[in-house]
Order: sequence, then C-alpha cells, then structure tokens
Amino acid sequence: MTQEIKLKIKVLDITADVPVCVLQEKDARKIDATHLSRIEISTDKEKGTCILNTSITFVEEGALGIFKNTAADLKLKDGDVVSISFLPSIKSVSYIQKKIKNKSLSKDEIYEMVKDIEGNKITEVELSAFVTSCYLNGLNLEESTYLCNALIDAGETLNYGKKEILDKHSIGGINGRVSLILTPIISSLGYFMPKTASRSISSAAGTADCMEVLAPVGFTLQEIKKILEKTGAVIAWEGKFDLCPVDNTIIKIEHALSINPEGIMIASILSKKRSAGATHLVIDIPVGSKMKVKDKESAERLAKKLISVSKSLGIKSIALLTDGEEPCGRAFGSALEAREALRILEGRYFDNLANKSCILAGELLELVGRCKEGEGFNLAKEILVSGKALQKMQEIILAQGGKIKSSDQILDAKYKQEIFSSQNGKIEVWDIEILTKLARIAGAPEDKEAGVLLCRYVGEEIKVGDKVLELYSNSKDKLDYSEKYYKENKAIRFESMLLEEIE
Repeated sequence: MTQEIKLKIKVLDITADVPVCVLQEKDARKIDATHLSRIEISTDKEKGTCILNTSITFVEEGALGIFKNTAADLKLKDGDVVSISFLPSIKSVSYIQKKIKNKSLSKDEIYEMVKDIEGNKITEVELSAFVTSCYLNGLNLEESTYLCNALIDAGETLNYGKKEILDKHSIGGINGRVSLILTPIISSLGYFMPKTASRSISSAAGTADCMEVLAPVGFTLQEIKKILEKTGAVIAWEGKFDLCPVDNTIIKIEHALSINPEGIMIASILSKKRSAGATHLVIDIPVGSKMKVKDKESAERLAKKLISVSKSLGIKSIALLTDGEEPCGRAFGSALEAREALRILEGRYFDNLANKSCILAGELLELVGRCKEGEGFNLAKEILVSGKALQKMQEIILAQGGKIKSSDQILDAKYKQEIFSSQNGKIEVWDIEILTKLARIAGAPEDKEAGVLLCRYVGEEIKVGDKVLELYSNSKDKLDYSEKYYKENKAIRFESMLLEEIE
C-alpha cells in the first residue's frame, strides 16, 4: 500500500506549464519519492498529479510548496491540509524506452502516452526523451497517423456547419507572409477559411506576429466563430486557444531542444488542421539549403506522407515544393512583412511573394473544384489585381478589432541604417539565414518594427555604392550590432565570371 502523509499548503509565487510542487527532502523520503517523482495530491474534493522538486531549504518540513497556477487548478490556498502519496512509474515510460530502442509503437501505446501527457503524468525529462528518440529513430507512417488521431481526440474539433473549409500550411523557414494574401483571395470567393497561425520561433516573423501589426490575433474559440460569421475568414494566433493542447505541450519540448522530428511534425500539422475543420488543404514545402527541408528527395518523401495521413483524416490535400533558395518578397520582420503584404493587396506591385501567393491560392481553388486544372492561378491573380482581396482583408482586419486600412499607416522603426554595396556584380544569392539573423539581432520579432528590407533582387546588376538593403530597429545599439554582423558576414553572393585559374 502506498504511504500517505499530510502536509500544509504553501502557495509559491511561481508558475509553470506543468503542475509542479516542492517538498522538503525529509518529507520526500517518508513517501519514498525523489526529485522529478510523480506525487498525487488529494483533498476532500480534488485530486491531482504533480511533478516533485525536492529542497533542503526552500520549504520547511511539514509543508508542501505548490506553484500558484497548480494551486488554482486544485482550488488550494495557504494553510490548506492535503494528503500526498508517491506514484510509481507509468506504462508510458516503458513505451518511451521502447521507442529509444527503435521499436514501433502500437495504436494503444500511443493513445495511452497522449492521455498521460494530457494528464501531466509524463515529466518533461521523459517527454524530452520521447521527442529525441523520434528525432533519431523516426516514426513510421502508421505511428504518425495514430499520433495524429490521438492528438485530435485529446482536444476540441470545430464544426461550422459548412461543407467546405479551406486552409493552407507552410512548413516554414522562409520569409514573406503568403497567408496574409492568400486568405483574403480565397475568402473573397465565398469560401470559409479559419487561418490559425503561429508566432515566430527562429524566423524574423511568424504569420501571427505580422497579422498582429494590423489587428489583434488572440481570440477564444467563440470569438473566432463570431468573426467567421461576419467575414468568412480569420487570421488568428493558435496559442490563445487549445484545439490540440497535447500537441502544444510537445511543441514546447521541441522548441527547447531545437528539433522538429518529421513524424511528430506531420501529426502536429494535420491534427490542428483537422481540429480546425479543414476539408481542403494546400501545403507549402519550401526547399533549400537553409530551409528545414534541404533537398527535393526529402521534400517529396515528406509530401507523400502528409498527403497519405491527410487522406486518412478525410482532408483532401495537395503539397507544393517551392523555392527556398531565394527570399520570398523583400521583407524580414513583422511590420515590414505586413506592409509588403498590404502593398501587394493594394496593387502597388506584383513580385515573387505575390506570385507564390497566387500559385498556392490557385492550387487550393482547383483542389476544391472552383476551376479547372491550370486555371486557378489566373483566377487568384484576377481577384488580387481587381482589389477584391484587399477589400476582404480590410473586412477581416476590422472584424478582428484592427484599425489599419492602408500600408501607409504602418510606421517605421525609430532608427534606420542604409547598407551599400562594396563591389560590382550580379546578385546570385541572398543568404536567407544571414538576413534572418540580421533581423533578429535588430530586435525581431519582439520589436515589431525591427527587420530588414531588401532593395535589390536576385539577378540584378549592382555597382559599388548602390543601396542593397535597409536595417530597422527601435534600439540604436541593436541596429549597430546588426550592421556589424552584416559587415562580418556575406549576405550577398555575386555571380563570378571566373571558372578556373590555371598556372
């Protein structure tokens, strides 16, 4: 029988993403618990599982320190008396060990793991081990499908009462906010498009960061439904609501480890799309040496897996391999990218970002049967050029509580530094990784106005003294650091006329 002891609650002014408590080491030994053990906390009305931290001095003997968000969940306050007991290892730990040994997991094992993650029964150390094992050993297609369905079942699924729900997803790594152009194109044709978006992790800006320059993006599910009823579209931050809460828990571990296992990524993408109600989906896979997907062979393999799992979920999908070697548009940074998207919607120019947006929108329109194969691009471009997409975007901004109606209303950062070429030549490559780093050093994405604006495109001839880019920041020091980084790293590679030198 598991030993129990009674302790007085001490609420600590600390929060964590998982339930955490702190126990004096002498009390921990009484229930045979150690650091990172699971313990059960019981009151007359509530019962919950916590991850244990032990300390000699942080709490005194006879007290249980509990993080304030955990205390709120369990309805506990200072001085309350609770019973605690040690919980032995759960079966999911053996499944993690199985994956570490590169063995496949069954449907029941994956579902039990997801249930334990949802119930905060798996520690961060154990979950980190699982994510790492998936990165090293991979998940097969069946495992990814099981994980995807388990994530869906552990969360909410939206139902709008519509036959066709269109959506788009990018694997990421590239600049340019296609979603800010594609969403109003699709919606202006009468289709329902609930575009949930993430914030930046390692890039200069995420779709949610850019949309937030134009309008609020944090909404509850009920608020999203109201916006959709008004406009047929929304561009909202997925972190405000938990359609797939277990997936968000796994993502936090991936961010901490800076890894994104392919099998988990497939389940993560498609579980959220299915939970959001998507019936038709276009997937953008940028391919390039500085992208998440490095080569065409890897991209084709990933695309086939995404389409296969999509089909099993009842989502009709298409994956497009797009160019990740050249910047998508001129801007890197939230405000700069948002302004470029609005300028394209306003018809000021039609660049490679506009072209890519129409390609993806066109494929989605063909997928849903709005037009014949090969005609989608022209229809998307027609909607963009006509101004209908701009009108729809202004409706979306207004419905989301925004006041920006024109790109001219988006202000620059306090400081700007122009960068000029030190040599002659034709631009062969802009290094996206260096450009992203420049923007982040300048303060992006936290500083919404910080970033990089390119003044020249790949293939252009430039001369010494020509302006090649502009750096923006609200911090003079950060701007100086960004300029220094540019001078120390080659963001531009020029075409060379010299093939070989023979002596």
